[in-house]
Amino acid sequence: MLCGNEGGSKVTVLLYLFVTIVLVYAGIKTIPPYMHYYAMDDEVGQQLQTSSINSDNVITDGILKKAQELELPVTKDDIKLVRKEDGSISVDIQWVEVADYGYGFKREFPFELSTNTKKLKE
Repeated sequence: MLCGNEGGSKVTVLLYLFVTIVLVYAGIKTIPPYMHYYAMDDEVGQQLQTSSINSDNVITDGILKKAQELELPVTKDDIKLVRKEDGSISVDIQWVEVADYGYGFKREFPFELSTNTKKLKE
């Protein structure tokens, strides 16, 4: 019989369980900002597909509506839409999301979305 090791496996299991719970919690707090980025990227792409028939205000309003749905700190001034002479359009958006992990620990996630369309065919 081994002396002093009777509770060792229980402590190891509890330690692994604690580490697993912390990692899952951190993932739950960290993944949503990245999902918001990809949702915004998709929305900008969809808005630019109709850019030949929609005005700049319609495109900007569509992007802003999606940002409000996702509760992102994006204003109309943060969306920079430029129509170039060759018919292409570029959209640049910057925002910072903050993940609150609790106990006063917060992390900022700065995002910069930049999309360009190709020259429209004549």
